[in-house]
Amino acid sequence: MAEPKTKPQRRVAGKSKFRLPDRQPRVSEINPLRELLHEAKAQEEALAATSTPQVRTTPVKRIAGVGQSPSTTSRNTPAKKIAGVARSGTAPPSSASSNILSTSFGDFSKRWSPILRSGQMSVCRILFEMTYEVGEAECFTSMPKLAAAAGLKERQCYNVVAQLEQLGFIERPEIFNTPTKKGTVFRLFLSPQDFPAEPNRRYHIGEED
Repeated sequence: MAEPKTKPQRRVAGKSKFRLPDRQPRVSEINPLRELLHEAKAQEEALAATSTPQVRTTPVKRIAGVGQSPSTTSRNTPAKKIAGVARSGTAPPSSASSNILSTSFGDFSKRWSPILRSGQMSVCRILFEMTYEVGEAECFTSMPKLAAAAGLKERQCYNVVAQLEQLGFIERPEIFNTPTKKGTVFRLFLSPQDFPAEPNRRYHIGEED
């Protein structure tokens, strides 16, 4: 005679069919090393509370000169860091010493092509042809003419010139906008220079020569 089948229990929603055994409470053991670490951490926090708070300096802040003492901050551009010419002094190098660093634009391009982009290099090439190739320390031209010679749009040329000034490769000591003279005086440097934070620039507007 066959045994009668047992009726399965009805499942209740939200109730698991299987139940794990209850976990025994873990007995905490005294660890001497853990106690020493806690004590050392408490001492560090006490020292940090009594000392002067430090400003966290990130690589971006170092490049921008943020979070450093004004008396010791020098303008170290990314180009200077890569080339290894970043200086801690405040006196800028003379332009005469930079004039002998290269004898051709090929040397300049070979040295700085890993840093300067194509548009920046094009502007440097035009300024090099207008200064070093003709034996002059500076040149005078306008932004539209410089942009056309470098193969750039005028607005793009303004941006490139500003970038090269930030990197320390060019300087614009004078800008003219008079009835008889319109343009900018450019100086090209063959290595990044350490300019002051505020450019020493003269503007001639509405004046007669």
